[in-house]
This record gives sequence, C-alpha cells and structure tokens, in this order.
Amino acid sequence: MKATKKILWLIQSNQLTPTIISFLETFQIRIQQYIDLIFIVPESSSDILPKLKSLTPQSFKTTTKTAANPHQAFSVKREALSEGYFSDGLSVADTLLLDDLGGGNAMQTTLELIPPEQTCGLILQIPTPLGSSDMEERVFHSATLWARQHGIVSIGYELLPLDIKWTLSPSLPDGVITRCPESRAHMKNHLGHNHIWQIPLYEAAIFSPVATGFHLNGVKASYHYRNQLSIPADRTVLYLPHNVAMIYEYKKLLQTLVPFGKRLHLMFSVGKDQVRGSYTHKQTIELIYEEDLKQIASYSFHDLNNPWEMMMADAVVACSACISTLVGEKELSCIIFDPELPEASRGNKKRVRCSKKLLDMIEALIDSHKQKIELADIMMLLARTGKTNA
Repeated sequence: MKATKKILWLIQSNQLTPTIISFLETFQIRIQQYIDLIFIVPESSSDILPKLKSLTPQSFKTTTKTAANPHQAFSVKREALSEGYFSDGLSVADTLLLDDLGGGNAMQTTLELIPPEQTCGLILQIPTPLGSSDMEERVFHSATLWARQHGIVSIGYELLPLDIKWTLSPSLPDGVITRCPESRAHMKNHLGHNHIWQIPLYEAAIFSPVATGFHLNGVKASYHYRNQLSIPADRTVLYLPHNVAMIYEYKKLLQTLVPFGKRLHLMFSVGKDQVRGSYTHKQTIELIYEEDLKQIASYSFHDLNNPWEMMMADAVVACSACISTLVGEKELSCIIFDPELPEASRGNKKRVRCSKKLLDMIEALIDSHKQKIELADIMMLLARTGKTNA
C-alpha cells in the first residue's frame, strides 16, 4: 500500500556526512509503507545533489530581496522593539544595527516551493551561530515561516549542539528533536512547550559530524532486533557481556536485577568458542539461569564479534571490565558490578560494589529511557495529528 501522507525533509550544504546519507536511505525505506518521505534541497545547496542521488531529492529555488532603504527597514524594527532592553542596558533594537546596516543591506529570503498534497510535516536542521552559514540560517528562518503559512508542522532537529545560550532559532519550529538529555532539558526550560523530544542513542549517534560506520551498523541492528524481537518502546535494554569464566558472578547480577526484571530486555553477548562440554554459550546461559530468566521480561543473544549491536542498549552492565566495556564506554553508560573491587568512576564507566547502588542506577536508566522516542514514532505522530495543506 502506497503511503498518502508526505513529510518533507529539507537538507542544506554543511549538514551531511556519508554516514547520515546512508542512514537516511535506510530510514526512508523503514517508513515508506506509512509515510512518503521527500527530501528537498534549496538551489543554494545544489552542490550536494549528486551526493543525495540515492534519495531522489527535489531542488527548489529561493528568492532573496534586498531592502531599497536599509536604514528605513532598521528604523521600523527599532520603533517596534523600543521597549525591549537586555539586563546590561543595551536595547534589543540596537543589537540589530550591525546585521542590518553593517553590510549595507537588509535581506528577506523566500522559498519558491509548492508543497505536495497531504504534506503534514517539514523536518529541517536547526542552525547555530557556532557552525552554520549565513545562507543556512536564512533558508531555515524562511522555511519555518513558509511551513506556518501553508499550515504544515515544522520540526527542527539537533546536529550541532543546542545546549548553548542562543535559543532564537530553536524557538521558530513547532517542535525540536534533541540528541542528548542536556539539550532536551535546556530546550524545555527555555522554549516552554511540550513538543521537545530526545531520540535514543542509536539514532542520536548518527546525527553527529563524527558519526562512523560503527554507529550506522548500530542503528541498523537496533531497527532489526527491535522489530524481530517485538521489544516494546517502553522497555529498558541492558547489554550483558557474559563470559563462561564468570558464571557465578552473572548469576548474582541477574538475581540483583529481578526487582526491575519485568521492565528490562537483556542482550547477552555470546561467543562460539565459549563452550562447556557439549553446551554452547547460549545453552549454558539458558540452562544455568533458567529460573532467573523467568523473572526478566525478554532477552536475546548477540554475537560478541558484532559489538555495534550494543548501541541498541541503554547501558552495558558487566561483572568485570572487558572488551565490551572498553568499546561501550565511548558511547554508552557502562556499569560494572563487582563487590570485590573498590568503587571507581571515569567518564561513562562506573564500578559499584553494592546491590542497592546498582539498582539505583538501573532505576535511573529506566527513568531516562522513558524520555526517549524513536524518530519514526515522531514521524507517525506528525502523520496522525499534523496539519496538512490538503
């Protein structure tokens, strides 16, 4: 069945990496049954069209008009803003002086774009003064105005950090997608509305200038397993790098997790060389922890040679530092539960000794997980409730 609702995704120069492009290819296919995702590129960013060929982007023109009398334009703004002052005494209007008159121009950019029928959303990157070009900012501002004029919900997403002091641009779209809890909390505090979302790590890691093939494999694996295993969106996922040399330690760990068991999905890493007698690693786990696993909502097994699969998890929980914690701590929270060693903390890695402290950390992970929502779910929300221009 062909999707009828359409969402436009605006992309400009300086907003892409090879990893992001590959992700967008995957994501477009992922939601194609429900939403027709159309990528649009302004003529000012025509240099990226060859890179986006696989996404069949549509180009559109923009028109920029220069005020005939920039001083007159500034005077109108100054009159409208005359009552506004910053705490140090400078008027709001005076801060526009350099922008309007410094270059001798006051410019207005307009999108020459007719939205397709049944368009219910516009997705676009939020620019910041610390990394975005002047043209990016002008197209962004014009696009949010264009969406409002056509009754289309606009959603801005974070690529460059948003937990900064400049909040004007994030205030323009109807909603904001953030990558991390710091940005989410900052936006909620400054924008004052509920349409602010945080996407899970496996997606958030993609929307970064330093995303790699590891992250791309991670998001693909996360999509695959979440669908294949039917893991509910509200279930917190923990990655356990099990080793047959620590059968007793992991049994104690599982028993400790039981109070939160029905809210957890456990990912066990297994290796082909970790056999005990005639039992495979997977069989050993299922046999020895049979009663404990009955207290867990769901669990799965993952080849330890595919470490990127841990990106699906909210945290790595281990009984000792190991290769998995070394890899995982670069992106994920890593908790090591070891009653025999002193507590320690460095970066994303924390070692705890007592069961209560471990449970407190697991509870915090569960609370944090509640705040996250997949990108596709945000798109579906737009398709169900967003305004359309039809």
